[in-house]
Amino acid sequence: MTNSINYASFSEFSDPQHYLAQLPTGQASVVELVKCVQNNLVHPYWLQHYQLDPDFTQRLNEMQTRSVQQKLSWLDNAEQPLLADKPASQRMLGNCRDFALLLCTLLRAQGIAARLRCGFASYLGMHSNEDHWICEYWQEQQQRWVKVDAQLDAKQQALLAITFDPLDLPAEQFIYAGTAWQRCRQKPELAEQFGILSITGWPLLQGNLFRDIFALSKVELLAWDSGWGLNQHYFKCSQSSQGLLLLDQLAELSASSLAEQALAQTKSQELAFPANWQWQHAPSIEDLLQQHQRTVEPEKTTIDK
Repeated sequence: MTNSINYASFSEFSDPQHYLAQLPTGQASVVELVKCVQNNLVHPYWLQHYQLDPDFTQRLNEMQTRSVQQKLSWLDNAEQPLLADKPASQRMLGNCRDFALLLCTLLRAQGIAARLRCGFASYLGMHSNEDHWICEYWQEQQQRWVKVDAQLDAKQQALLAITFDPLDLPAEQFIYAGTAWQRCRQKPELAEQFGILSITGWPLLQGNLFRDIFALSKVELLAWDSGWGLNQHYFKCSQSSQGLLLLDQLAELSASSLAEQALAQTKSQELAFPANWQWQHAPSIEDLLQQHQRTVEPEKTTIDK
């Protein structure tokens, strides 16, 4: 690897704690680990395709769990092995970040360097570039980072007409948040092509850039985390010349996967958590959804080159 951050060790949120001994052994392949993830999580946008109630708003508490330890506690059932294959009705609700985080834990449990990445996927259908998270791991023999979308099971691959290998994503199918930011800075009219649900544009681009910088630094944020530093609000983006200069610098770190520099930036005044920061200070997904529903016409941020 080209940096000294130990991605093979657990982070605060990827640490399975006392569940470590119950995770798959070092003999499990990436294919098996991904199947394990898919058989224990179900994505809120896909519930109807698994014959489940599509209203995920009644299960937001499951999506709010930050750590793998919390997720494993939820999945723990004395009547069967911890991560046994489960019918969809018994799986925990989780978004793309959760699929990526659980896979990251399983890889790190085998001593394999792995990390989350936040960015945009071109294959999910709703937007040309859909807000998305993946896991990537270091392939020692090939000396490269391999991108894995642990969310795309056989059902989703068929419905989305996926023609590539989700266990080795081509570069053009998933772009890091920093790359997305750079493309939109070159052509600002592209910003509205980046989104999730009806949320598009610069605030999401900025938020994902922050989240990818933290992911590179082994801090796996929730997909809606905001509320500190330059990233004060999920629905607002910095428009000051100083703020944009910093965002452009962060974009280069994300686009080039410069982990050591990203880690240093998370300790800067603009990104560091306040001294009294507690995770409950960040808005929950319920807060975000309620705020979005109250906004009849979302405020659009315009940023020129």
